[in-house]
Formats: sequence, C-alpha cells, structure tokens
Amino acid sequence: MNARVVHPDATADRLWHRFAPAIAARRSMRLYDPTTRKYVSSGPLTVKRPALPSAVPLFSRGRAGVVALDFDTKHHGHASVVADTQRLLAWLTECGGRAVVDESTSGGRHVLIPLAPGKTVTADEVRPLLRLLSARLPTLDITPMTNDKTGCITVPGSQCKEGGYRTLVDLDPPAASDILTVGSDAGTLQRLEALLGGTGRAITSPIDTHIRAETSAERVLGSSDDARLHPRFCRSTPPPRCVLDFASTGRIDTRRWPSRSEARQSVITHAVLAGASTTDILTRVTEPDWAGVRAAYARYAEPERAIRRDTARALDWAASSLPDPVRDIGHKQKHTGGTYDPVLRLWLTHAQTWVASEFLHRRDRWTTHAVVQALAWAAAVSGRIVEGVPTVGVGGRSLSIAAGMLPESTVWSVLERLRDMEGSPLLLIERGVGQNPDRYALVPTHAGRAMTKDTLTEPAEVESVHPAWSVIGWRHRILYDAVAAASERLTPDELFTAIGIGRTSGYETLLDLRIAGLLTVVNTRVGVGPVDLDDIGHRHGLTSAVRARIVRHRAERIVWREWLAARDESRTPKEPDRSLFAIADDHPADPPDHDYIMAVMNTGPPDPF
Repeated sequence: MNARVVHPDATADRLWHRFAPAIAARRSMRLYDPTTRKYVSSGPLTVKRPALPSAVPLFSRGRAGVVALDFDTKHHGHASVVADTQRLLAWLTECGGRAVVDESTSGGRHVLIPLAPGKTVTADEVRPLLRLLSARLPTLDITPMTNDKTGCITVPGSQCKEGGYRTLVDLDPPAASDILTVGSDAGTLQRLEALLGGTGRAITSPIDTHIRAETSAERVLGSSDDARLHPRFCRSTPPPRCVLDFASTGRIDTRRWPSRSEARQSVITHAVLAGASTTDILTRVTEPDWAGVRAAYARYAEPERAIRRDTARALDWAASSLPDPVRDIGHKQKHTGGTYDPVLRLWLTHAQTWVASEFLHRRDRWTTHAVVQALAWAAAVSGRIVEGVPTVGVGGRSLSIAAGMLPESTVWSVLERLRDMEGSPLLLIERGVGQNPDRYALVPTHAGRAMTKDTLTEPAEVESVHPAWSVIGWRHRILYDAVAAASERLTPDELFTAIGIGRTSGYETLLDLRIAGLLTVVNTRVGVGPVDLDDIGHRHGLTSAVRARIVRHRAERIVWREWLAARDESRTPKEPDRSLFAIADDHPADPPDHDYIMAVMNTGPPDPF
C-alpha cells in the first residue's frame, strides 16, 4: 500500500485552524497587501486559512494575554535570529515562562509568550521590558507589542510573504496548544525584568503617582530602612545562578547586562523580591558572598547612599508591579448589594423591556442593558425613593464597575443617549457640579408596562452585572439570564423569541455559552451548564482587575478634587497686602479740625482752582 501523503497546504490549514483563534485577542484579522507591503485591509477572523499573509490582533480593550516578540533576519541574518531566540528562551525558563516559537520561510521567528490565565498586560506596562530586551537582542522588533490599536502578529500556519507558511519550531501542535492553554507562571514578566536589571516605567501623570502610592502602601511593611515587601508577594525560589555569581564574584554576563549598573540592580531587586529590607541588604554587602556587589558600589563616595537609592527603587517597582497572588476560588465575585425591593424590580423589568424594544436592531443594545441594570443596583445601594419614584446620584466610574467592567466612556455615552430619548426610563433631575454626580429619576415607561405582560419570568433580584461578562461578551448576558431565570427548560427558538434576537445571532451566542460551559443543550432544551460566572471570573483574574480599576478611580477622584481646589483658589481674590498702604499724616496725634469739617459739609469742598 502506498503511504498517505499529506499536502503542505492541509498542514498549514490545520495549524491556522488551531492557533489563530487561540492567539487572536479579537475575532478579526488583517491581510497583507503585496503592493504596499503593509497589513492594510481587515476583516473577521475566518476558520479557513486566508491565501494572503494574515495577522491577528494582540490587544483587546487595550490589554494583551500573549506577549509576541518578532525576530527579523533583515539586518543580522538567520543565525543571529536563532541565537537571540535561544537566549530569550533560556531567560524565560529561569523566570517560569513558557513560549511557542514559529518560523517563516525567510528564517524570521516569532516567540509567543502566553501569560498566566487571567493575567493581561497593557502596551505601557510591557514597554520597559521590551526596551531591555531590544537592547540585548539585536534581531528583536518590538513594534507589534507597542501599539494596542494596531498591534498584530502572524501565527503558525499563516501564509508567508516569500511563499510557504509559518511552521512550529521544536514543538508539535498538541504541545504548543498546551503551552498556550496553561500559560506561564504568574509574575513571569516581572521576574524577567528583574533579571535584566530593570525597574519598571517612570511615572508620567499625577494619577499614576496616586495609584503607585496606594498600591505600594498596601504591599510594603515597615518604614525607612526596615521597609520590606509583604510576604504574600515574596518569591521563595532562589535567584538565578548568574545573579548569585555576580553577587559573589562581580563577573558580569554581558549578554544579559550591558554594564555593572544593571547587574547590581538585578541582585538588589532579587533580594527585595525575597523579602529583604535596606538594613538586610546593607548587612549582606559586608559579607563574603556579596563581595561582587560591594565592589560594584565601591566607586561611589557614599556607597550606602547608593544602595539605599537602588533598594528603594526596587521596592517601589516590586510593590507596584507584581501581580496579586491567586485568591480563594470559593469567593463570590458579586458586587456588594442587591435587593428584592418590588419598586426597583418593577422598574428594572420595565426599563429592560423598553431597551429591548427601542434598541432591537442597534449594536449598543447589550451595553445599554448592562448600564440600566447597574443603575437599578446603584439605586438599591445608595438611592432613595421620592413619592414612589427611585432616585439615585451616581458617577460613570462607579457604574462602569457595576455594569460588568464596561469602559467608562461607554457608560457615559449610554447615559447621555438614554436621557435624551423620548419615553426613556431615565430622567435627569439634577446636573452634577464639582464632586457631585448627576442625579437621575428611574421612571416607569408606558411601553414597558404594556410589554412586561409577555416577559419570560418574574423580575429577579436587582444586582450588579457580573464582571465575567467583560470576558464572555455583554451581548451573551441576556440569553444566559433568561435560561437561568426560566422555571423550565426552553428550546432555542423559544429563548430567541422571548429575548428578541434573531436565529443567527442567537445560535452564535448559544454556541459561545456552550463552549464556555455556562449552558448545555439536552434533547433540544437549553439549561444551565456546569461552569458558573465565578469560575470564569477566577480563571481570568477579574478580582484583581476590579480592584485595579477601583484604585484607578480613587486616584482619578483625588486628582479631580485637587484640580477643583486649585481652580477655586485661583478664582478667589487675594487679600490686599495692607503693608503697602499708608496714610500721610504729619501729626497723627492731633485731633481733626472740627470747624473745617463742618464747613465742608455745609458748602462742599473748596474750589481747587
């Protein structure tokens, strides 16, 4: 029998089908234009491999779960690319990182580093590390990871510009898929930055200053020379061998550190990550196993002052940059609050029914549903009822968290749109001034009252939107809530009719929810699946994301209050300096001339001429 021959295109198709969805941060792709030699046109991500070189986006809502590093043969050749990628992989192994490497027909390589499940990074956060790597790896092009709007990368199986397709290096497809699924250790990027002697990005705004100060205050114990990293964030494993070698001998690995400055900073940073304080480090410098560090600081007139400076820098970086440790997966990620108040429940039912009718064919329907529910939750937590009508004063930042981590800009645009629509369930009753937010009345709608007679179930508890929908997609929430609230299992068509969506969109949503494990279909009836929203939230680290947004909002409010105070101060006229004014009087002790005063009052002042 003849052996079966697998066509190369079939192998490329399988690679694309396996890795394009796994790496793409959004369901889109960009196609290469041979004429302009750029990735110009864009379109939806396809299951079938495109005939042209295609790149998938790395960022979704400004954050990336995979760090993609592009090594190019254009200036230094294939051998240099191989050497640089092997060097990087060795560093990653020391830091608990894992990576998938693929290669084009020209010899260029991509190193794809998946972060730990639930961990993401912004372009600003990863930029300092990219600069450290590019200074040490000549063939590295950091462009794909520096722009969260256009950053993209070609994946295994994609067509190459020179012909052929991208192939995996030293891995088979199942092993590569396992790496992308399991990801790297939490804190891999921070460890890599510490290994290379970096200390993070510089503070560029007052908001960053407040965020770093608050984060550091929660993660640092003690003060002055006794300040140290909280034990929850300390690393128990020993530093890499090269760090220990430099600490004891002063021998520098020039492939890793371009100068002794980065080498000694790496030693100090690893000591801080192990829980050492400035006092501990000053003591260790006098010991034989840190003779190399002692020699590195000997050129300073005041070595102890330089050590204190570098230790403070390392502690500030570690406290503000390290990811939160894994939390108890049994903790519910619900926003605090929630109520069964019949007034608010009835308003929410009316409002959601009205939105389903008015926004039936609009793309912003699903985000509007989320904002409406967040308003009901805010009214339950901090509002009051005036003559039977709920009222609430709440800012867009708080609503963005209660609406399932919607972007703040989306919340503000939804509020502006709702209060301007005729028949809206949201009525603006007081404009916000200064630190006071806008105040709204939650009014029932006539259309909503009429349509709620045909709703699927009775109104449920008024609570905030779970942050897991920021990962799953807000457009899926209404269908899931309908299934969860239904007294009996329904068919897909019954569900789609009840919530007012088309069959095509409905089956796409149902498929996504089944893949996520949130829903199941048994005998053509849809039910709740084995996975709940908290499972997805913990899998994606949403507790930390919510906490980070709360800290950012707090910092933004502080900056806003400072700006208001400065504005009010500039508007208030200053008290005149009375020392500049003096009354000329040759005889201040003499009493006034009574007759002269009376004459002036009777006849007026004398004629000056």
